[in-house]
Amino acid sequence: MFKKAKAKSKLAEAQSAKTRAELFTKELVVKDLLKQARALNISEAVVEEYAGKVGEKVEKWVRARGGVTEDDVNSIIAREIKKYNRDIAFIYENRGKII
Repeated sequence: MFKKAKAKSKLAEAQSAKTRAELFTKELVVKDLLKQARALNISEAVVEEYAGKVGEKVEKWVRARGGVTEDDVNSIIAREIKKYNRDIAFIYENRGKII
């Protein structure tokens, strides 16, 4: 009986991870990047130029994996955004940490 419950919970976990990956979109990344730009007083027009590119790369990366954590996504966003803006990358690198 315990084995069945454990198997069902693992199945539910896998399905919820898949659902989260399916719900993840480029628009979520772009929206969050623009939010961080406002917080850092960076022109949104400038960030919009490269936010779409970063969003596409991150969305492609997430879709290629079965399950990802929020930390995984933040590290990928940080890696991609670092090419364009180091200040925003710093925010993503240190998310969830006390700084």
